[in-house]
Amino acid sequence: MTGTYKEFYQFVKENKQYICDLWEDFNNRPDPQVGDEFLLYYSIAEMGVLNPVYVVFDKVLLDPNFKNGVAFHYVFHEKNTNEEIKVRSINSVEDIDQLTISDKEDLYGFWKRCFPINKNSDK
Repeated sequence: MTGTYKEFYQFVKENKQYICDLWEDFNNRPDPQVGDEFLLYYSIAEMGVLNPVYVVFDKVLLDPNFKNGVAFHYVFHEKNTNEEIKVRSINSVEDIDQLTISDKEDLYGFWKRCFPINKNSDK
């Protein structure tokens, strides 16, 4: 392979900026703390739109069923209704060829779907 990491990063940035943004957020966002508020985006497939929901972080649970790396369920409650909402996030993969379509959608799910909205998340 030729080139440098810096050249590769610039290439990706020019072609798919969101990948660089996701990478930076994954590496720089602090772990959520109980009570942190987020704007969570659900995808509504049949309508092709995003529906934002205000949620409050409660806890993280390890996904014991994922055997191809490490996955978590980030657990929130909806701010107005108190309904529990789980966001599955695969944070590490051993064999990318074994990922299902659902797994690929959940890859870095916390960073792709949840955006901090209060000062506690900006530490």
